Amino acid sequence: MTGISEDRRPAASAHAVAVEDGKPVPRRWLAKAKARASAARARLASLRARLGAGEQPWLLLAWDIASLKAAVHVGAAGTSRIVATAESKQARFADALDEVRTLLAGQSGVSPRRVALAARTLLPGVIDLPVAPDKPRPARQMRELLRSELEPILAEFGGLWSLGALLEARGHLSPVDRERVTLEEAVRREGRRTPLRYGETALEMALIDRAGLDECLELQGHLQNLDGDVVAGWRGRFAAGRPLWLGCGVAAGNHRHWREALAERNLCLTVCLPLAWLVSEPTSSGEDRRDGAVATICLELHREEVVAVHRQDGAVLATRSEGRLERRLRPDWLARLLSEWNSETRCSLELVCLHADDEAAAQGICDDLSLCTGYPARLRTAGETWQGVWFTLASEAASQASRLPRIVERELRDSLWKSHDFRRLAGIGVLVAALGVIEGVQQYRLYRLNATVAERSRLEREKSQTSQRESQFTAELNELAASLDASRRQLEPLVNDRERLTAIVAMRQKLPDLLLLLAEAVGNDAVLDSLRNSKVGSNATSVQVVAWSASYTGAQAFVGRIAERTHAQGYAVAQTEIVERKGRNNKLGHEVNFWLVPAGDDLESALPPAQAATGKPPANPAGGISAGSIAVRP
Repeated sequence: MTGISEDRRPAASAHAVAVEDGKPVPRRWLAKAKARASAARARLASLRARLGAGEQPWLLLAWDIASLKAAVHVGAAGTSRIVATAESKQARFADALDEVRTLLAGQSGVSPRRVALAARTLLPGVIDLPVAPDKPRPARQMRELLRSELEPILAEFGGLWSLGALLEARGHLSPVDRERVTLEEAVRREGRRTPLRYGETALEMALIDRAGLDECLELQGHLQNLDGDVVAGWRGRFAAGRPLWLGCGVAAGNHRHWREALAERNLCLTVCLPLAWLVSEPTSSGEDRRDGAVATICLELHREEVVAVHRQDGAVLATRSEGRLERRLRPDWLARLLSEWNSETRCSLELVCLHADDEAAAQGICDDLSLCTGYPARLRTAGETWQGVWFTLASEAASQASRLPRIVERELRDSLWKSHDFRRLAGIGVLVAALGVIEGVQQYRLYRLNATVAERSRLEREKSQTSQRESQFTAELNELAASLDASRRQLEPLVNDRERLTAIVAMRQKLPDLLLLLAEAVGNDAVLDSLRNSKVGSNATSVQVVAWSASYTGAQAFVGRIAERTHAQGYAVAQTEIVERKGRNNKLGHEVNFWLVPAGDDLESALPPAQAATGKPPANPAGGISAGSIAVRP
């Protein structure tokens, strides 16, 4: 046997050649490719394990007037972490979104598609609605009710942001330069010179450039909500037995701009929450979780506004806000915001800073604010605030029952046809389908043109013949139907007469027995006057009995004996009537009038039609026993 055994083959060297798909490949290259494939499979398995374990990444956005902050949140069962953060100073939301996505991609390989947005222009408020929280109205009606309540809040917020405030918030003006422009305007008014607009004054003083002014003017237009349409969200509950509604609203144009900008980048806007209230919301852990028995008042130090939020058990009870109006933070006017809540016996006060430049002033007035209010006060720095904002935003977005009012995207989609993206895709699909159908129809028409002419001629002849046959068949059917109706009318009287005759025969067979029973029932207390059976209608089985008794008790006893004796014959007493009248000897007594009917029949239907209609028996014969005579009552 020729050949080399396997144990005697030389060892493969690094430069040996293997055959892969019919081509020679060095073994070391093949080994490297297998290693890379194994590593890729390991990474894929790790990703699948993470997702399978419940890790659902979120893109968290905080859109303020000054900037867009972003974070990537990954949460699993028992774990929650922020893997990347970024910030953009771009004025337009779309431009800022592109910048933060680029920064986040450089920090983490996680690419979330779900987005939770906290916006400063999404304003919250405590709303008074004539609706019970446990019985809310349909979503469309709730939005209509909230719109009238939220429009003043949006208008007031837009009035706070003057052009000077926007220029300072966007970093085009410093606080000192803003005061210089304000003084220059005051000097112009005092000198009765032609006043300039704030932006023109700042341009003349060379403090800003035209691009920054145009940017702030555009932003001011978004804040004013010129179209008047509002997108609203709500959250209802009972507080101390009373209904409490929390609402939030934003201009429909702003919300549509956010949604479209995210959709163009393959992102899904899942939920929107107000940045106000959210920044002071207690977190799930740490010092921010207060004792439920202690009320908490948080002073949120936003740009151009201070928002005071009163909470109990971590839930919002009331809120107040006041514009800063270019004035420094002072404990006296901050304490005035809390004057309505001074009745709280146990309360903690917290100053929440969102910007680092407010920390120094807030730290200095904490002690003074404690003296003014009598409540212990603490300061939450900007770093602490934003660290808690991301976790709170992720928790509120993923929760089915949020404590804050929010706008959920799926609740806004009343119908697929109201979705702009769906309508656009549907329109493209319909256009492509229409073009395909038109092309197919044209080809079919060209192919079937000659055959259609002959086919139509043949069908017309067949149709004419079929119509003639149908007309003939219809005439025959009409004649047959008329014949059947005539036969039915002829047979109906015969059927009725047969039933009547059958009943009369049965009655005649039972009549002797009934007469015998009636004779046996007659005693000293009653006298039989007349008998008759019904000859009206088809029922001839009923017998009318008329008797006379000297006493009412005797009349009742007679009826009872008749009922007992006729029961064995299958008859029952119906329509019994006892009236007072004189007898044959002109003696005063009582007349007994009743009907004997088959026990299985309806007592009312067994009576003659005339009696069944009136509820009274017909007149009786003058006297004696007769099957056809009628008794006349006195």
